[in-house]
Order: sequence, then structure tokens, then C-alpha cells
Amino acid sequence: MIEVWERLRVTGVAEIWWRAVTDGSFYNRWSAFLSFVLAAIVGVPTVNSASVTGYLQAMVVGVLGWIVLAILVLPAAVAERRWRSRPARGAAVLTTLLVICIIRTPLNDLLSRWLWDVATAGVFLPRVVTNIVAGIALFSLVSITLSEYARRRAINARLERALAPMRASLERARAQADEVGEVLAATVRRLQASRNVLLARPVDFDSVRAYAEEVRRESHLLEARADATDASAPVPGPVAASALRPRRISERLANPPLLMVAAIYAVATLPFSIMQGGPSVGILGVMGLLAIDLAAGYVGRWLLPRPGARWRPLLFLLLWVLAGCAVAVLSVTLLPDIGLVAYVGIVAVPGLAISVSVCTDALREARLAAAMSQDLLAGAARDVARESARASDPLRHAVGILHGGVQGQCVILAAQADERQPTVGEVAQFRARTDAAFYRVQGPVNERDVERGSLHGPLGSLGRVISAWRAVLDISYTVSATAATALGDQETDELAAEAVTEAFVNAVKHSGAREATVSLAVPSDDRLVVTVASPGTLPSAERRASGIGTRRPNTRILQSGADVVFEAVLPVVSDPDAPSSAVACAASF
Repeated sequence: MIEVWERLRVTGVAEIWWRAVTDGSFYNRWSAFLSFVLAAIVGVPTVNSASVTGYLQAMVVGVLGWIVLAILVLPAAVAERRWRSRPARGAAVLTTLLVICIIRTPLNDLLSRWLWDVATAGVFLPRVVTNIVAGIALFSLVSITLSEYARRRAINARLERALAPMRASLERARAQADEVGEVLAATVRRLQASRNVLLARPVDFDSVRAYAEEVRRESHLLEARADATDASAPVPGPVAASALRPRRISERLANPPLLMVAAIYAVATLPFSIMQGGPSVGILGVMGLLAIDLAAGYVGRWLLPRPGARWRPLLFLLLWVLAGCAVAVLSVTLLPDIGLVAYVGIVAVPGLAISVSVCTDALREARLAAAMSQDLLAGAARDVARESARASDPLRHAVGILHGGVQGQCVILAAQADERQPTVGEVAQFRARTDAAFYRVQGPVNERDVERGSLHGPLGSLGRVISAWRAVLDISYTVSATAATALGDQETDELAAEAVTEAFVNAVKHSGAREATVSLAVPSDDRLVVTVASPGTLPSAERRASGIGTRRPNTRILQSGADVVFEAVLPVVSDPDAPSSAVACAASF
């Protein structure tokens, strides 16, 4: 189980909390429901020494007070949904929360006097502090949960929109790869048949030249097919994202991080405990809460069935109700005179455990869903590149052989026919060498033939990855002459392809980018700098850091104007024969 602390270490407590506060849904139906439970059942004021009658009276006061406070919150709830400024939203909701937490105590006292002619018990300041801590904890947990689930859905939707055309490109590349053998076989059959017709009659210069032109046309058709395979076109029209599978409550009930339930409950109740029993009771109460939390946490990890199991929700609730009962026993032991207030933990502890559990699940799922989707997207791009190579390399290999082998033999035979009728031996030699070339066309792929068969040379790993991503992004690509030489090394080429893939995934994941600019340069003799820029905005906390969003060494992501820039510095293999010119050239695939 990935604890929430790991998530918090990665992103930061403040960033997660502030994003939730300013997302525009801090006040929502779930926070309204849970705050009603807190106000009407758990955090009721003390009336008539917390006797049974007094507790029922306090519940009525709590319900009426909640209605008044809910009306006061409505303007802030409307404002946070309409305002576009995140700081303004945050200021509105937090100010409102503090105000209602402060006025709740005198409001409850006023209602109790009006209804029952009895004042509520307790000192003003500890009660206000308890209200503030409980309110911030409750609303923050709910808001973080909803915010992270929404973030998960948004990231998944962006990645799915990118993954759909990538899958279409992959299917197309696989279909073309499966057809390439038959395409080459048909080409060879046509050329062999035409050659046999050529050799069945007296051979002259014009007939050989006509056959050479036919070979040229066939090779150009193969090269055009290879170019089409290497170029992934965007899928026209909108692409629907696949719907996320609804998750059962059993799957959402992750084990709460150890001591978190106790920490929140202790902070909320500590002022009351100190007010009723002094600092020693407060300290003993906190230690007891931590012990109960540890016991329940370890029992849950050892004995509860895995998330998703049918009986997990019931057993989870039973475990934390027992923990709540233990808290009630602790309360009665330390403060025997507080009446029914001592038994609040029976409801509050399991409720808090469920809230923390669902919040933990939201944080974990947002991270795991994003990681899974981006891994799928990066894997799909690699698969498209691999299948494109499987489809186009044999075609370019064949083009190279037709250009250098068959057409070369045509030049020799044409030269002989231009002077005289070729001899039987020369015709037999032409037949044998072209048969060998046709055999090689359908044989194992040779990289030299692939390079000779393409006007652009072999695309390599980086070129194929960029071609695959053109199904998703509008990509402009520039490479300096020295960088192009560096990419001739296979390891450097593959490292550059991995860096560009990570940059594209980040661009699509965080901003849903539709365009990107890739540039490669070698400012020093042993370093290749890969830069990928795409429109977007980094969160303000991330603009001051490097290495955001990537674990790759010598890599950073930064804000540059309206673009997010991914920059990776890679080692290159020195080539003493490489040209030293640093003139930039444009390349397109």
C-alpha cells in the first residue's frame, strides 16, 4: 500500500491542500453532509451537563445552528464557482470558514438560551479552537478527496485523448507490417515477369531502358509506401476518451496512514481535554489516542481482506467502531464527569477513519492512474515506432536493392546493347544477377540497403518516435549538423528518443498540448542537448525548481514565457571523422 505520506513528499502538503482549496468546489454537497453530521451529532454543544435530555437538546441546537451557518456559506460557495482567480477563491472560502467557526459557539449559545433558557457549557476560546480545527480538517479532507479524483479524471481524459490516435496509428502500422511481405512478393513477380519478356526477345538499348524505368517506378512506389508508413497523421475529428470504471466503496477504503486519524482527533479535542482536566489529562489522552490508532492500523493491515473484497467495508467499519469504543473508554477513564460527550468518539473515530481512507485512496489513485496512462502512452509510441520500422525498413531495403542492384545491372546491359547485341552469356549473367537481387529483396533486412533506399537516410529511434507522435502533436523538429552526427550512434539515438517521449507525455498529461517544438544541438563536444517546448503553464511552486516531473538525471522542466520547456543533456560518442560545422538544419519525417 502506498501511504499518503509518500504522495505528500512528492508533491508537497501545501501544494495539494492549496490546489484543493482553490479548485472551485471547496464547499460541496459532501462537505455539507459531513458538516451536518459533525454539527448535529458529533460536535454538539454541551447542554444540561451532557445528560441524555441535554444531549438531545444539544442536537436540536446543532441542527438549527448548522442551517444558519449553511445560509451564511452560500455566498462563498457561489463566488468560488464564478471567480477565475485562485487566490480570490482561496481567500473567500478560508475567510468564510474561519468566520463560521468563530461565530458557531455564540450562535449555539444564543439558540440554547432561546429554546431551553439554558446556556451552553465551556470556555469560549477552547470551543472556538476546536471548531476551527475540526472545520479545517473536515472540509480539507473532503476537498482534497474530490480535487484529486477530479485531477485523476482530467489527466486520464487528456492521456486517453492522446492514446486513442496513437492506438489507431499502431493498428495501421501493424496492418502495413503484415502486408509488406505480400507487397514485396508482388513487386518481385511483376519485375521478374517484365524481365522475362525483355529477355525473350532481341535485347536493345530502348527495351532495357524501358525496363529500367519500370524498375524505377516500382522502387518509387515502395519508397512512397515506406514514407506513408513512417508518417503518422492525426486522427480527424474529436476522439472520445474511454470512461473510467466506477470503483466500489470496498476499493476506495484504503488503510489510513498510521497515526493520522489519532492526530486529527487529538488536535480537535485537545483544547476541550485541557479545559476539563488540565495539561496532564490532555497529554495522557493524546498518548492513548496514538496507541489506539497504532493498534487499529496494524490490525487492519494484518487482518482485513484486500481492497475490493466483498466483506472489507463491513470489517473496516467494525474495526474502527471498536477503536471509537476504545476512545470512549479512554475518555470516560480520564474525564468521568463529561457525560455523553465521552461517547462521541464511537461515531467520530470511524467517520474520520473513512474520510482519511477515501482521501488517501484519492491521492494514491491520482498518482497511479496518471503513471499507468503515461506508461501506456509512452509504450504505444514505442510500439508505433517499432511497427513502423517493421513495415518500412523492408520496403527501403528493397528500394536500395532495386536502385543499386537491378538498375545497376540494367545500366550494364544497356551499355552492352548500345554497341551490339548482348551475348548469351551476358544475358544469362543479367538474369542470374537480377534473380539474386530479387531474392535479396525478400530476404533479411540490411541496414546499408535501408539507408541507400531512403532519401532521408535511416530514421533511427528518435525519428520514428517523432513520427509516431505526429498522430497526437503538431511537431516542428530541428537538429544541428553536429547533433545529427551524434545521433548516428545507436545508444545516443535511443537516449534522445526516450527523452523526447518523456517530454511529449508530460506535455500531453499536464496541459493537453497539441503542438511541440523539438530541437537538438551539441554546444560542447560531449553533450547533446535535447529541448522540447510546448504551450502550457507550470504551477507556481514548480517554476522555481528543476527536475520537476521527471526522474531522469541531467533533466529539468521550466517555464519560458507561455511554454513549458523540457531540457535533457545527454552524453554523445565522439567521432573524429565527424564534421565540426554547427550550422543548423531542419529535418522532417
